[in-house]
Amino acid sequence: MIKIFRNIRKSLLMEGKTSKYLKYAIGEIVLVMIGILLALQVNNWNENRKEQKKEQVYLERLQENLSSDIKQLDLNIEFYKKVFDYGNLALSYAEGDTIKSKSNWEVLVSFFQASQIWPLIPTSSTYDELKSSGELSLIQSIDLRNNLSYYHGGGLDRYNHTVGIKPPYRKMVRGLIPTKIQNYMWENCHATKNDSQILKACDPYINEKVSKNELDKLVQNTQLLEELRYYMSGIKVGMSTIVEQRKLCQRMLDDIKKAQHN
Repeated sequence: MIKIFRNIRKSLLMEGKTSKYLKYAIGEIVLVMIGILLALQVNNWNENRKEQKKEQVYLERLQENLSSDIKQLDLNIEFYKKVFDYGNLALSYAEGDTIKSKSNWEVLVSFFQASQIWPLIPTSSTYDELKSSGELSLIQSIDLRNNLSYYHGGGLDRYNHTVGIKPPYRKMVRGLIPTKIQNYMWENCHATKNDSQILKACDPYINEKVSKNELDKLVQNTQLLEELRYYMSGIKVGMSTIVEQRKLCQRMLDDIKKAQHN
C-alpha cells in the first residue's frame, strides 16, 4: 500500500501536476490521520475490554470475600447476643434481683460466659490487593468503592473500639474462678465448630452450696462488677456496629450483582 502511494506521488510530480499533487498529499495526510485515530480507537477499545475483564475478576473475588464475611457477621451477632444475655444475668444476680428460673450453677456459668470474645476479622485480601496495586479505580461503581473503603476502615475501627475490645473483665473473672471449674466449663459449656464458638448449657460440676460460695466471691469484688458493666455497655453499643457492617456487606453484594449484569 505504501509503495502504491509512493508511485502515485512520483507520477504526479513527474507530470508537473502540482495542484493535483497537493490535493493528493492532503488526502493522503487525512487518510493517515484517520488510520491513526482508528488505531487509537481500537487500542482504547482493547484496553477497555481488558480493564472490564479485570474488573469482573475482582468483582467475583470481592463477592466471595463478602459472602464469607456475611456468614461470619451473622454468627458474630448471635454470639454476642448470648454473651450479652449471660452478662446481664450475672449483673442482675449481683445487683440483688431475684433470679427464679436459674440455679446458682447457671449463674456462675453466666459469669464465665460473659467473658467470651470472638474477634471479627473481615476477609480483606482482594480489597488490600486493589489498594496496594493502585487498581481500586477499576471498580467503576463509586458507591461500591466508597463502601469498601468504609467497611474495611471506619466501620472496622468502630467495631474494634466497642465490641471488639479484649475486656479487663475477661482476665479478672478467669483469675477468680478455680481452675478445675473453668476446665469443666471449657469442656462442657463451650464448643467450637469450624470457625464458630458455641456457648451452651451444661450439667453442674459442683453442687448449689459450693456454687453459691463461688458466686459470693465474685459479687463481693466491686472492680470485677464495674468491668463487667463496662463490657456489657461496649457490647450494647457494638452490636449496632456489627448490624451496620452486616447491612453494608449485603449492600455491596447487591451492588456487585448489578455490576456483573451490566
